[in-house]
Amino acid sequence: MHIDIATETPALPAASAKRAWARSLDKALGPLVEIPAALLVVAEVVVLLAGVVSRYVFHAPIVWSDELASILFLWLAMLGSVVAYRRAEHMRMTALVSMASPRTQAFLEAVALAAGLAFVVMLLHPAYEFAHEEIFVQTPALEITNAWRAAALPVGFALMLVVAALRLIECADWRHAAGAVALS
Repeated sequence: MHIDIATETPALPAASAKRAWARSLDKALGPLVEIPAALLVVAEVVVLLAGVVSRYVFHAPIVWSDELASILFLWLAMLGSVVAYRRAEHMRMTALVSMASPRTQAFLEAVALAAGLAFVVMLLHPAYEFAHEEIFVQTPALEITNAWRAAALPVGFALMLVVAALRLIECADWRHAAGAVALS
């Protein structure tokens, strides 16, 4: 459930300019995440299909196919999370929110955004540290640094942070945003 907060209350010209800037940046960010995510789906299907065919049809397994598939899957999961968060299609408790007044719905939307923002902020640094530590680990079949796999976490969390911040900026009523951030 996505609530258009911008239609809730009239905004000041400066706030309107910030919202317009945030919307245009969000619009530009969309294809930069969605196109690689779509390409990852195609690559994942091709790698898995090649692995299955080589193993069960030709009885000559591609040793690195499972490893590459797991790397691609982690990247796909993180970019898919960004796409879902950007489209406001992530899991939420909409049954209770839909019974609230439009003003309360707008506030609860801001609270959900601020809570997501706080969660991503808490995860970003540990994800970066994990990716940095994985530089020294080498994958057995592909013989590449495991940082290629682990880098999906900080990249995904950073993109979610940007999306959450843009959504919070798009809130028409700055009091909702400030109250939501204070609750987080």
